[in-house]
Amino acid sequence: MNFERGEAEVRKEAVAWYARLCSGFATEADHEEWRRWYSAHPDHQRAWQRFETMQATLKRVPGHVAASTLRAAQPDRRRVLRGIGAVAGGASLAWLSWQVAGADGGWHAWLADYSTGTGEQRSVTLADGSLLMLNTASSVDVSIDGRRRLVALRSGEILVETTKHRRVPGVARVDSRPFLVETRHGRILALGTRFTVRSDGARTVVSVLEDAVEVRASGAPGRVVRLEAGQQAAFADDSVDAPQPADPMLAGWEHGSLVVNDRRLAEVVGELARYRRGRLACDPAVADIRISGAFPLMDTDKALAVIARTFPVRVSSVTRYWVSLVPA
Repeated sequence: MNFERGEAEVRKEAVAWYARLCSGFATEADHEEWRRWYSAHPDHQRAWQRFETMQATLKRVPGHVAASTLRAAQPDRRRVLRGIGAVAGGASLAWLSWQVAGADGGWHAWLADYSTGTGEQRSVTLADGSLLMLNTASSVDVSIDGRRRLVALRSGEILVETTKHRRVPGVARVDSRPFLVETRHGRILALGTRFTVRSDGARTVVSVLEDAVEVRASGAPGRVVRLEAGQQAAFADDSVDAPQPADPMLAGWEHGSLVVNDRRLAEVVGELARYRRGRLACDPAVADIRISGAFPLMDTDKALAVIARTFPVRVSSVTRYWVSLVPA
């Protein structure tokens, strides 16, 4: 696919076809037109196949029905469509429409090549031998061909370690294809490196652990900002901030720790909340307490207990999913 055109555009087409064919009013002409669209490009097929995977996970779909639908013979696409249409009722289509409606909705995670849930981390070795580590609540798509290696970060945070830093049997350590990470705000070109990328609705933050990267904002592709090891920068659609020293808090998650030095308690609690389901808050009365330490990310209960033992706060729980740090 021409990524400049945007994978999101292809996915929107797939969404539109999904809703149309599952509406109950699709004609034979609609099916024929869909078959032409599906056959026109491998990326159309890739996008559509994700819907089949997603369909199997919908809670309203009985497991045995979804499984039999997805086991349908690959050449018989019309039969697969009919199976999907049979189990995709109005509630499922409403759910799908809601997910697609917002730019920050969760549908990209359902359809992504790789994803993690809240409090989960995952390591993936890519086809070129590079390592990709997904942090909590993250999702990515990967496209590797003869011209380039492209990772599209849809949500959350990743760590990238290119083949230069790895010894993978049967994989060349020198790969001339550019390695790119793309977010909604722009692109990062790896220059044989290890780095982290974190993206939210407002901006993307890149932190370089080894070697260097080049950053381009989507709205200003002619301006290139180079980041060296130990530097980080944030960028939005039309600008890239000046490089600054990397924040250790942005890299410690690779080892399962939140490492902080003289940070506001409210900021630390905000980070821990990314790894915990439900609401985790900080009472304004203790929000400005400065704390330092290393806290486990995969056991936020333990992290909160350590904070409560060390600083003048206590953990107040309405339920496990509604927790606050308040004055001791």
